[in-house]
Amino acid sequence: MDTETLTKSHTKVKRSYFIVFNTDGQIRKINSSPVSNVDMDLIQAETKNPICKKLIQGKASLKKYGMIWDIVKEQWDIGPRSTTLIIESEHNKLLPFIQDLDPTKTEIFVKIFYNTNEILVEANREQIKGFKNLSDITEISTNETKLLDIYITKKGDPDYLISTIEIDPLTLFKKGKQVIDLNMAINEHVDWQNISLYTNPVFNNYGWSLLENMTSQTTGADKILQQSTQHQSDININVVDNVLYLNSRLTKAQLYYFDGQTKLRIVVCDRDIDNLVGAFEVPVKNLLNKTSITDIKFKWPREPLLLYKNNYVTIATGDTCE
Repeated sequence: MDTETLTKSHTKVKRSYFIVFNTDGQIRKINSSPVSNVDMDLIQAETKNPICKKLIQGKASLKKYGMIWDIVKEQWDIGPRSTTLIIESEHNKLLPFIQDLDPTKTEIFVKIFYNTNEILVEANREQIKGFKNLSDITEISTNETKLLDIYITKKGDPDYLISTIEIDPLTLFKKGKQVIDLNMAINEHVDWQNISLYTNPVFNNYGWSLLENMTSQTTGADKILQQSTQHQSDININVVDNVLYLNSRLTKAQLYYFDGQTKLRIVVCDRDIDNLVGAFEVPVKNLLNKTSITDIKFKWPREPLLLYKNNYVTIATGDTCE
């Protein structure tokens, strides 16, 4: 008897299965061959996981399984549904945050407010494909308790540690954001224009931006109220004889602030939101100029309250001259 031939004939080859599912990881169909004519809003993935055979035979409950995005292998696979979020690092090398990267293209984005010593950390649920049930998470599973911590270092030098931002994963992933107060003493020895941020590579894309003060728009409000004068705001407005002078610090790299919109509409109130005075629009392209001029058809109030819809832009008002 040919022992080699016998061994080969008894070698089991893992069978492939094809799973059709939606973007939330809910399985619609499991098949032993590729499924044709899959709807545009569905995804098809191949797997060799033997649990598929039991699911097809009805020996396992489909309600207990879903599709999970493997961050390390960067592929979909079937696995048990759970209220435990498993966090793992791909390797030990620290990953840098990219400054002024489009937040919508990151998994984690950090905003540092140097005047108020606050940090806003945001988790982008749309980008974190593998964690579709974030709102149901009740437990975090990780071998390292500080896996999501952020390290403030000298610019471009991860070995020159200035401070560590400790992140609570459960709060971050359930609420989508976390506000952290920094030690007031940090401003005494930090040059905010000369820092870098690093973290462990749990995800692929990390971004950050440096801002002056935390206002309602940075914490997620749709309607923005801006009243106080801030010399370092993105936009500063002065009015002389019903001519509005707009000074902007925005650049092309910040066009993503407007999410494709061509105009920024600003509603003006007198002191209180109930005292509407008027409104005007500014083309977004004009905001790339340091100075632009707009005529307004209403009297500018002495204590203007501005309302506008934008999650990133800060606007301040200067003195009114008549």
